[in-house]
Amino acid sequence: MKITCPLSNSTNLSLIEEVSTKDLNKKYQKMLGADISEEFGQTEKIGFYQCLDSDLRFFYPTITASESFYEKLQKFDWYYLDEKEEYNYASQYIKSSHSVLEIGSGKGAFAQKIASQNYVGLEFSQTAMELAKQNKITILNQSIQQHSVDFPETYDVVCAFQVLEHISDPNSFIDTSLKCLKPGGLLIYSVPSADSFISLAKNNILNMPPHHVTWWSDKSLEYIGQKYNLKIIEVHHEKLSNLHKQWYASTLASISLYELLNISQGNLLIEKRLIHKILSKLASLIGRMLTLGLKDDRILPFGHSVTGVYQKL
Repeated sequence: MKITCPLSNSTNLSLIEEVSTKDLNKKYQKMLGADISEEFGQTEKIGFYQCLDSDLRFFYPTITASESFYEKLQKFDWYYLDEKEEYNYASQYIKSSHSVLEIGSGKGAFAQKIASQNYVGLEFSQTAMELAKQNKITILNQSIQQHSVDFPETYDVVCAFQVLEHISDPNSFIDTSLKCLKPGGLLIYSVPSADSFISLAKNNILNMPPHHVTWWSDKSLEYIGQKYNLKIIEVHHEKLSNLHKQWYASTLASISLYELLNISQGNLLIEKRLIHKILSKLASLIGRMLTLGLKDDRILPFGHSVTGVYQKL
């Protein structure tokens, strides 16, 4: 069986790296305090590939997380943030008269940022739905595939923030998002940026399966527009947020130390060498100092997220 890109369906691929599910489980266990080996089933190794046609980077076999996995993540305050730069950016495209559909809405934080009162969210998490209900926000326990059957060409804006990278079949997700959208309507997707520093951050476990199964660059977001005959309004990068400044600075310090000492950068995904542990501790200290110099917007690099805005023709 040939491996194909989940976006372009192309076999024109490059294998970047392989990672063992045992190593993934160890990293998640350290973070979550729970064994998640059941998420991987019998799979022992997962390949990380780049499509040379769409530029999408993806993991195969594709293993996406269960609801119980996400329930473990919800104990962290930062997982469902009320304030996100992409919310502020996307809200400028939404008028009070617009009907809005948000896929993977969480507790409906975005609904409280927009002028429109005609908002519907789709969400599987029961905890998030209960929180949304307390704020009288309409949330349905439906997939976008189900919703598109009953509500074709219904919405002026369809959006999803930090969702697409979790999806095993992005084509189905995009296709049904567009089915819900009126002609001339806007499709807005926000994802972690593969063109930002996060793609260089080693042991960044949340950017790996079963949490994230795809990495999106500007080129892959532009490919969506080409494939689906959409007008690309903008591909917008947020500036580095306060939340991620020390992470960025430590990543920069780590890369610099490797270069200074002429040491191989090693694995991209999970790095287990003792030298990495030593340099990471030193980089963390240096990163705290460098963070002090990241107060002026003019010096800030691209941040964690990128948002693609498309118009359905």
